[in-house]
Amino acid sequence: MTATGPDIVHGAQIPSPRWWRRYRDIPLVVLAILSVAAAVIGWVTQYRLDTAASAPAAVESASRVDGAAAAACRASIAPPDGQPWIEADGSAAEVWAANADALAGPVVTGRDGWAFYNDQVEENFSQAVGRRYLTVAEVEAWHTYFVTLDSALREQGIELSIQISPSATSVYPEQLPEWTDGIVGSTPLDQFLAASADLPIVDFRADLRAAAESDAVYTPVNSHWTDWGGYVAWQTYAACHAASEPADAPLWVPEVDGVESTRVFNEYAASGIPDAEPAWTVPVYAEPFADVQVTAADGTVTMTDGVTQVDLGMLPASTRTENARSDRKALILRDSMGNALTPFWGQSFLETQQIQHRYDDWSNPPNYRALVDQHQPDVVIVQLAERHLVNAPAPGITTGY
Repeated sequence: MTATGPDIVHGAQIPSPRWWRRYRDIPLVVLAILSVAAAVIGWVTQYRLDTAASAPAAVESASRVDGAAAAACRASIAPPDGQPWIEADGSAAEVWAANADALAGPVVTGRDGWAFYNDQVEENFSQAVGRRYLTVAEVEAWHTYFVTLDSALREQGIELSIQISPSATSVYPEQLPEWTDGIVGSTPLDQFLAASADLPIVDFRADLRAAAESDAVYTPVNSHWTDWGGYVAWQTYAACHAASEPADAPLWVPEVDGVESTRVFNEYAASGIPDAEPAWTVPVYAEPFADVQVTAADGTVTMTDGVTQVDLGMLPASTRTENARSDRKALILRDSMGNALTPFWGQSFLETQQIQHRYDDWSNPPNYRALVDQHQPDVVIVQLAERHLVNAPAPGITTGY
């Protein structure tokens, strides 16, 4: 029979005094309290971090892009009158709700026959008015993604150009519906630019707005810039390149004799939107283009007149121009807005490799490292439509570097 008596103090092999019994669990209690406190502090800290990450990103840059490159690559545009969605008091949401009927379909109609994709396409219309803004986390994801790419390419002596093709509403904001007056704020593009003063980004909006005062650079019933709009954008990139890469030869900008209107390309006809003028505009070139050999995704090889575009549906595609304006090679990650730029790429580079980036859904994100190793380009051009910016890279998605 085991004898009962005083507790044995652990490690001492001697009986503990009676008063020890009431205090022997205090270390465990203290440890439990400290554990709970640490858990609460951790939860509060994580909550604050999550809250900060989900807050709207800044719309004004903390540090400007200085010098000639700023004027050429990121010409300033007039800011909106306010931030009704970021600095929300509920009034903008009330206006939005009151116009539910106008937002019921896949296309939203604006002034003067203009139409715009609704939110079924990458929250397009919410982006147009600033209702769908980027969070701090989303902007940081894009910035990290492209900073990593830029740094890696620079180490290899490869130039990077990030070219954001603006939505029609960013060039013709005056054509938004009348009911949006007073509820239009900054867009995801404004936020991305504000956070990315250190990235080689081309912002086309200022030059396109200026050109639109004379000739259409978008049409009322198509979300893409016209061929003339693409020509204006190419001029912007050429000026940006000259300012930011002064050691390189200037990019060729063909002379034109004017602008020609062709016909209406109604992208929204299936949604019941009637045709509207002005019609699609194209440049009338004053000088010939060199022939370009185009190899499409199916292996078909075609010799074109150089003005003929490489359509998105042909991608991945390559071009070779024996009489190109340079012997440089370009790797181009693009979407359908790149169609209008393909004639200039074909004339400016001996070879191009054109690949769809799939930033619309990240179904097959590009591995830049593998592509660079394969094609050995002198320049990498990332052309992406503005509306894709709401699809920030998810955790784990990388550029391959």
